[in-house]
Amino acid sequence: MRLRLEPAGPANAADLWRVHADDEVWPWYGNEKPSLERMQRWAKSIGDSWRLHGVHKWIAYDRVSGEVVGRGGLSRTPVDEDWGQIYTFLPAEPWVRVAHESRRPFIAHANWLEIGWALRREWWGRGYASEIGRAGLAFAFDVLEAQAVVSCTVRHNVRSRAVMERIGMRYAGEIRSRGMVDGVEAEQDDAPYAVCVLLRSDWDRSAARSLQDRPWERVADPAGGRCDVSA
Repeated sequence: MRLRLEPAGPANAADLWRVHADDEVWPWYGNEKPSLERMQRWAKSIGDSWRLHGVHKWIAYDRVSGEVVGRGGLSRTPVDEDWGQIYTFLPAEPWVRVAHESRRPFIAHANWLEIGWALRREWWGRGYASEIGRAGLAFAFDVLEAQAVVSCTVRHNVRSRAVMERIGMRYAGEIRSRGMVDGVEAEQDDAPYAVCVLLRSDWDRSAARSLQDRPWERVADPAGGRCDVSA
């Protein structure tokens, strides 16, 4: 694979800002370009989730040039009414509502995760989002032993929806949440989000790269100490 994936944390705040301050990226996530200070706070939160929940987003670097390509991967979803809309698209089984053992930094679902990606504009169209997505699915199912992975994007983000389908996720329906609406400048409280789902039982391992060639690395824990994300 062409990417090196590092668990994001405070040390990656500037690179996280480079991704989300890209003029083709930030309009999908809010009303204004994020500040470096905002990204520093988010990077700390991501590092906390790696330490306490065992997973969150990666920063993706080109293996040859070392340039930051984007961010992506998995995160645990809060147990709240907003994410509770996803229950409709998951099996009617007890594991769906089970909470993760750690109550910090927030109460999260234990057995299913969200996957996503964001790339700097200059790296679009080269298949990097799909690489991050496939690595995330392998990490979710073979390392974290998740039962399901979901992905959500505003309805009109056709590029992201295409990546979801390309990596084997299946369209399940729509939910409503705060976000951007096609043709409207400001965020809305009831933006339509397309939801794709992949269950562990439906994951096609033959479509994923062997875990013997893992793009993630043993690196310093973003919150301090060591974090072997390939274990």
